[in-house]
Parts: sequence; structure tokens; C-alpha cells
Amino acid sequence: MNPLPKKVCVIDDDESVRDSMQALLESYGVAVEVFSSACEFLPHSCDSADCMLLDLHMPGMDGLQLLNAIREQGSARPVIMITGRGDDQLSARALQAGAYTFLSKPVEDFVLLQSIACAVAAASEISAKTAVS
Repeated sequence: MNPLPKKVCVIDDDESVRDSMQALLESYGVAVEVFSSACEFLPHSCDSADCMLLDLHMPGMDGLQLLNAIREQGSARPVIMITGRGDDQLSARALQAGAYTFLSKPVEDFVLLQSIACAVAAASEISAKTAVS
């Protein structure tokens, strides 16, 4: 498995999901910042995070709208979209909007950790290629 990042932001309206993801990531030495909504997250933007985990279905601004806002701000930070009520069409929309991957809840710990590590590694590789060009 690729190394895990230093910091991850979790944006999910489900407190138990936020708490379990935070506990899992912190047990592997990853700093975690959690937000209960897109509106709570936006003023912070999580510039120091290496990766973001976004819930698709949140009240107010949903995960796809938040992902679009993040991309409009110019952030290329890897985003993993997570949902408990997804389908192929939503998955395709999330990937087209720039999500690295789309995971269904409940997410197995290893799958989540592997997805985060791979997303950060892929973003680093793209960044390195861009810097060389």
C-alpha cells in the first residue's frame, strides 16, 4: 500500500461516520479535520489537507455541488466521494466532476485506507509531471 497522507478532511453530515473515519485515520497517524456540512467546510477550505472525503448526500449543498465549488476554486486536491445511496449514474457524475473514486457506505477500513493512499499518490504523480513540463 502507498503511504498515507499527513492530513485528511472529512465532510459528512452523519456524526457516527465522521467519528469512525476520524478514529480509523488517526489510529494510522493521519491528522483529520471533520465538518458536518459543505457550508461548514467552505470557509475553511482545508488547504493543508492532502485528501478530502465528501459525503454525496448532505442537506443544503450536496457532495457534488461541493466538489464543483472546490474545483472552481482551483483546487486539484484529490477527493473521494462516499455515499450510502449511490448508483452508477451518480458514480459517473462524481468521476466526471473530478472525484478520484466513488465508494459506497459502509466502506471497509482497508478499502478506505487504500483509496486515500492511491488518490494522494496519483495526485503527487500528476503534480510532479506538471512541475517537470
